[in-house]
Amino acid sequence: MEKNPRLASINRFRKRAVEWANDSERGERFARWLGKATGGLQLRLLFRPGTAIPWTPLKKPLAQATVAIVTTGGVHLCSDQPFKLKSDATFRVIPRSAMAQNLCITHDHYDRRDAGRDLNLVFPLERLLELEKEGVIGRVANENYGFGFVKNPMELLAPGRKVGKMLKQADVDLVILVPA
Repeated sequence: MEKNPRLASINRFRKRAVEWANDSERGERFARWLGKATGGLQLRLLFRPGTAIPWTPLKKPLAQATVAIVTTGGVHLCSDQPFKLKSDATFRVIPRSAMAQNLCITHDHYDRRDAGRDLNLVFPLERLLELEKEGVIGRVANENYGFGFVKNPMELLAPGRKVGKMLKQADVDLVILVPA
């Protein structure tokens, strides 16, 4: 893996494990199984049978909507404080004017090699700006948000609600959630 100054360095063991999970058939099967097992367990703990998952329909045409990005890929401005790699429930504000070369990734729980080459895989700001220019979406929000890795997803409830309120105050109509 080439050295990329915009990617947080990770220990050799984690790097090999992530590459194994991404580059081998057996590793992919294991990672898929692990993701389903832990994700399913987390959902079962959060949503009891009969509990509705919250859903809000889009109230205006997409061509008039303000769209924001929220990612858990560890994306932040390189000038901001990096996320703590072990667990960090804070978020970083990323302006719509941010350029890819000014954004860094501080996260070591997924294979970031492709994201290091094309940040739009985990933070599609450039693609959204293109869609805005073409009139497909109304506009890209002035502020977008990046989260890092969190061991306990319950820690994201308070900062997630805060970001939700900020998005509502900014009259954002649609949020693209990009998980890592």
